[in-house]
Amino acid sequence: MQIWFPTIRAGSGVDIYVSRLADALQKHGVTCRISWYDPRFEFAPYLLGKEKPPAGTDIIHANSWSAFAFRRKGLPLVVTEHHCVGDPRFRPYKSLPQHIYHQCLVTPFERISFRHADRIIAVSRATADSLARVFGVRNVSVIHNWIDTDRFVPVPADKAAATTFSLLYVGNQSVRKGWDQAIAIMAALGNRFHLYATSGLRGRNPPAAAHNITILGRLSAEELVSRYQSCDALLFPSRYEGFGYVALEAMACGKPVIAANNSALPEVVLDGVTGILCDPEDTACYIAACRSLEQNPEQRISLGNNARQHAVSSFSEDLLVQKYISLYNQLA
Repeated sequence: MQIWFPTIRAGSGVDIYVSRLADALQKHGVTCRISWYDPRFEFAPYLLGKEKPPAGTDIIHANSWSAFAFRRKGLPLVVTEHHCVGDPRFRPYKSLPQHIYHQCLVTPFERISFRHADRIIAVSRATADSLARVFGVRNVSVIHNWIDTDRFVPVPADKAAATTFSLLYVGNQSVRKGWDQAIAIMAALGNRFHLYATSGLRGRNPPAAAHNITILGRLSAEELVSRYQSCDALLFPSRYEGFGYVALEAMACGKPVIAANNSALPEVVLDGVTGILCDPEDTACYIAACRSLEQNPEQRISLGNNARQHAVSSFSEDLLVQKYISLYNQLA
């Protein structure tokens, strides 16, 4: 079986999803071909309507924003939705130009893609609920994203006493990702805490904005794993997530996650078991969670151990890639 992934680069988790899925399928004996297209095609994906699938293609698997452009006669089309930008709950975290773009271009493109799809996949139940709410689409297969639990692994804790509690923030520094919330949290926590923040996939590198924040810039895959392993906890105050890769990566490395109790995050982070969930706008809750983990090492270790176990038992590659293979086999 051969799967074709025609993909317009997005500079986001969508790119990671395609690469990881293709790699995992290859390891399980499924041939994959990825065609990467310039990001500018995002505004006019129909211009790719005459692109020919690689010889031997059995199934086409594309992103919802552009999948309609890759519909080919005689080949089943699988469409994945990562997060539904047309969901009204996303509106407060978008600029007016973003909102206009999503309403006038993306949502119509997605509507056509879903109409042409033979199967629709959502990466979380929250995303599937959004599709039902916005598009009336209900026949959706939920397949969670997974983590490479052989690469994202815990390391033995350094027994040397640390002078500060180390928090990690991974993602673009945007309102949706809760960067403003992270700044407020760190300003209140003071000198006993330090936040290390990546610049996210889009590579923007704003000023630190607080004395106890260090901007790391863009990290390599190896550097990112090392940062997960060396932090005390992940701070992830994102206000809207279609899934939440970052939380899962930290959990696989045995770290507790302090995150927002919204969208798909409760499907990944179990409150009081693998981390602590807070109302997205409740700065005091985030601050209390950070202080609780700093003052109670036993709690931090317990949550971290649970996080690793949950990542392995519920989000392993072998478990979830089989769901894709089963879906492809049904279509083929």
